[in-house]
Amino acid sequence: MYLPKKLLVLFFFVFAYTHPFSQSDDSKESSKNIDSANSKHEYLKLTVRNAPLLTLQFAVDYDYGVYELSANDNGDLNKDQFVSGKNFGVRHGFGAKISAKYPLHKKGNLRLFSSLMFNRFTSKFNKVFTDHAEQDFVKYDVYSLAIGIEDNFNPGLKIRAFTGIGIMGSMISGNARISSTESTSEFNIKPAFRLGVNIYSGFEYLLTKNTGLSFGLKFTHANLWLKSSKVSENPGEIYLNDQKVYNNELYSGYRQFAWGSFELGFNYYLGVKEKEYYYRKY
Repeated sequence: MYLPKKLLVLFFFVFAYTHPFSQSDDSKESSKNIDSANSKHEYLKLTVRNAPLLTLQFAVDYDYGVYELSANDNGDLNKDQFVSGKNFGVRHGFGAKISAKYPLHKKGNLRLFSSLMFNRFTSKFNKVFTDHAEQDFVKYDVYSLAIGIEDNFNPGLKIRAFTGIGIMGSMISGNARISSTESTSEFNIKPAFRLGVNIYSGFEYLLTKNTGLSFGLKFTHANLWLKSSKVSENPGEIYLNDQKVYNNELYSGYRQFAWGSFELGFNYYLGVKEKEYYYRKY
């Protein structure tokens, strides 16, 4: 009987010491931390972000000409087709742009964007890594300003899909050198203003609260409107000459200045706030 009495006294002593009412607030908090540290319960972390108040984007792209912007001789300059006005004589290009995107409402799905873009196309682009230097070439520089609307499907998540469409005004100019057995002609392609559209789609990947990467595909038609063809009075100059003509004028014909692009960009987000929530799984 003596041993059970001692065990009973020990039991009540341990019970009294470990009872919650015998612990201070600090020890209870410590118990919670130990419980969390030992992963007795699993928690799900949910980070909620508001839509950016302003998104600034810098992007570069590789461009591939389509329609008449694509040289028709396996990517190389075909002098006869260029002189007769069948195409622009180039296929490959590269570009860069700076964009600002403003949400049209608090949720932030619809955004108004404006972009300043530069693109260069050349018939020698695919010869950069070869020893062969082409005697003839054509080059174009395109400076554009675009404005439009974009739908960002999930502006508060880490991965955000988007699509957009815009109206753009472009100043297109260039230069060329075309040789024959008798002579070589060098001339400038005079600056021409054209209106067009660009359509794009892609996704953003958030790196931090204020920075992210973007990847996208884009189609641009730079001379959808205001096409024109005319003869220059200066022998060393020609116009863009993208309107259909009926007098067999050299370097003139119905031509579309259009291209597709693969785009890689860096985004900076302003006005983003984060809030974290934890949910216990069990």
